[in-house]
Amino acid sequence: MAITPITPIASIEKTIKLNPIAQEAPKTAGANHSFAGMLKEMLDAVNAADAAAKTDSFNLAMGFTDIQDLHNIEINAIKADLALRTVTSVRNRVLEAYAEIMRITV
Repeated sequence: MAITPITPIASIEKTIKLNPIAQEAPKTAGANHSFAGMLKEMLDAVNAADAAAKTDSFNLAMGFTDIQDLHNIEINAIKADLALRTVTSVRNRVLEAYAEIMRITV
């Protein structure tokens, strides 16, 4: 088995700059600079990950999935769990910050 050499960072940056999809991503991602926009994107990602995990679980239960796809089902379930934990963590931090702001006397 041959060992592949590590790609220099400069060539990766050059590849990203030449990729038209990578050039469009910052334009669309920069559209929501607000905190509410960021939270909405996070919730959409959580919903998508949860839907994928539920679909995979349903397909497995119904027998539509091969045994070889079990690792993909597990990966999607873990992604959904991590996404939900991340959003819950952000929510808790926001509530803590709000409570602290309310304790400030003016």
